[in-house]
Amino acid sequence: MQLKFINYHSTSTIKPILALLFGLLMVLPQETLSQIYYVSDDTLWVQESNGSIPVDIADGANLPIYSVAADTAGGYVYWSQDAAFDSEIHRADLENLDSEVIHDSSPSTRGIALDSENGKIYWADLSNNGEIFRANLDGSNPESLVAGTEDGVTDGILDIDLDIANQKMYWVKRGAVMQANLDGTEADVVVDLNSWVQPTAIVLDVESGYVYWTDTSTDEIMRATLEGSGAESIVVAESPVALDIEKDAGKLYWVEDYLSSGEGGAIYGSNLDGTEAELIKDLSFTRSALHVSGWLISTSSEDTNESGIPAKVKLTDNYPNPFNPQTIIRYELSQTMSVKLTIYNFLGQKVQSLINGRTQQAGSHDVVFNAQDLPSGVYFYLLETEAGNFTKKMTLIK
Repeated sequence: MQLKFINYHSTSTIKPILALLFGLLMVLPQETLSQIYYVSDDTLWVQESNGSIPVDIADGANLPIYSVAADTAGGYVYWSQDAAFDSEIHRADLENLDSEVIHDSSPSTRGIALDSENGKIYWADLSNNGEIFRANLDGSNPESLVAGTEDGVTDGILDIDLDIANQKMYWVKRGAVMQANLDGTEADVVVDLNSWVQPTAIVLDVESGYVYWTDTSTDEIMRATLEGSGAESIVVAESPVALDIEKDAGKLYWVEDYLSSGEGGAIYGSNLDGTEAELIKDLSFTRSALHVSGWLISTSSEDTNESGIPAKVKLTDNYPNPFNPQTIIRYELSQTMSVKLTIYNFLGQKVQSLINGRTQQAGSHDVVFNAQDLPSGVYFYLLETEAGNFTKKMTLIK
């Protein structure tokens, strides 16, 4: 698979800059890379800070991407993706973003988890009664640890996480949160779940002693102790499909998928107990992939007030421009309001509605515009809000 970037005509410029940036950061192992990895517009993206321009890593339009995990110390990002017949696990070198397939023989790979200390990658396979595998970080020496059995210990498995300190792995399946040793032995139920709808995600906060998971049937994010006691709902979310925890900042992050309403999705963040939830980023055509490292919810701009919220509604220039075929449209909202974002051609004809009257929270918002099916030419994007309407021009060159 060939790596692609936001602007196909500018890879020679972007790639050396990113390589230099990652190279400088990699020689400072004491620093935590500030990154967030996510899927939007069926593309895997990495963004280095709030307000920076995201860079696309892999195209999942035809072969969906289901999970992502980054080993910043080792210098790789890993993701699972469907293939023509089976599924694949990819990784990309953070120094130059070159990608490779490290495993291609699991029927239906979903969640992945990394044990960087011991050089291992674990993954869940959804096929049949479910299965958990482990291999070296380069994909060599794969082995099955927990195979689907009649008692259904992995039935409906979609995600997995690791407690390296206590040599345990946790996963979610139909009807339960499960636990086993890292070698797959002594599998047991941690929490019984009332719903038999498959939970989509699980994440551990080992330091605080909690396991978090998504309850797909009730649209909630749940947590309990690592031993399974005190199960409680901490967040009500619309179709939560992915979870991650930024341990240094003490933040919980999740992806909501608005597939049923046809409006994409969003990344949200909160305290570890679910309080002070706020929108991080709007997404389109998203999936259950999220990894957060050193990310801070902040806005640095002269146009913000003391709380970091933009002082006024602002539509900025899209990037890149000219573009082919994707570009990012960014705007800022000073308060919660209804938003429409529409694309028009040079004749004033409407060609695509990106956001159609959705209520959004105050802050910075990014929307990916994909003009794959449109001809070259000049286009306009119109932002309609309660505070006024704003228009800018962009150029598509194929």
